[in-house]
Amino acid sequence: MKKSVLRKAYLEKRFQLNPIDVSKKSLAIKELLFSRLMMHRYDKVHCFLPVKDRNEVDTTIIINTLHKDFPTSVYVPKIRENGVLTHHLFESNTETAENKWGVPEPTTEGISSEEFFDTDDDILILVPLLAFDKKGQRVGYGKGFYDRFLELATENTTIAGLSFFEAEEEIEDVEETDVPLHHVITGLRVYSF
Repeated sequence: MKKSVLRKAYLEKRFQLNPIDVSKKSLAIKELLFSRLMMHRYDKVHCFLPVKDRNEVDTTIIINTLHKDFPTSVYVPKIRENGVLTHHLFESNTETAENKWGVPEPTTEGISSEEFFDTDDDILILVPLLAFDKKGQRVGYGKGFYDRFLELATENTTIAGLSFFEAEEEIEDVEETDVPLHHVITGLRVYSF
């Protein structure tokens, strides 16, 4: 299927989830993430903050576990007016405010994507998505924010998507600028590509 068709279909599927479904599925994703990926090896974890109105995976339970049990630096993104992401150290007391799309973002100063990847650290990036296929390609919201960020990833970077739903067979209209995922964690399994 094409991205536009998948985007529409999976937005609809997500909106049909009730808050209890979102909570249970988010917890199952968190449990698989921490049991199947070697989380202790990552010096930095980059994680999106969930938009509750869009029924996104509740990543706050992942972030809270990282803060409580791991010596990892947690970063979250902020979307600039020019469509570029900046990256902000996120601690338990970091204040956030919603942007014009309803995305919670830190109010602190951040760093550029180039600065974020300018390190020898092992990095895990947890990526939002609407759908993905069995080759590790993803469908996001269609703005390209993450692809522009991920194209700078180093060999020390692991990219993992978080999804409430299982893989599609194939996304037909993959572009050269689309950055494939290394893993996707659903509530039922971990896909590795």
